[in-house]
Amino acid sequence: MEATYEIVTTIMAVFAALYVLLEVFLNVNGIDDDTSNIILLEASQKKLFIIPFALGAILGHLFLGTTNTFFQMSSSLYPVIILFGLAIATYIFARLVDFKKPIWFLSLLLVLGLIYGHLLWSMNYSS
Repeated sequence: MEATYEIVTTIMAVFAALYVLLEVFLNVNGIDDDTSNIILLEASQKKLFIIPFALGAILGHLFLGTTNTFFQMSSSLYPVIILFGLAIATYIFARLVDFKKPIWFLSLLLVLGLIYGHLLWSMNYSS
């Protein structure tokens, strides 16, 4: 178990370091509005408005998380399936209905995702 933990931790640290290096490169390359936060914001305002919800869900899952088993689903796979289902449904909805997605709407999705990750996708349930 400890070897697996170390492998996963190393992989996550490598990805985090690569992401920071990419952000540094994008900030100093002389091209305006090409950083990941600008790209994600523009994608969220167009057709991929699931992005703020998914980021909130991941943050709630990783850094928060309730210990109240009232919210626990019978399988830990269900929250992930629900998240992917929501992603597909919102993409289809965005393709069919064009509507303005202001910052307050995207912020609300981020907060709702945070609540989703905290309550329904918690890593802190007692086994």
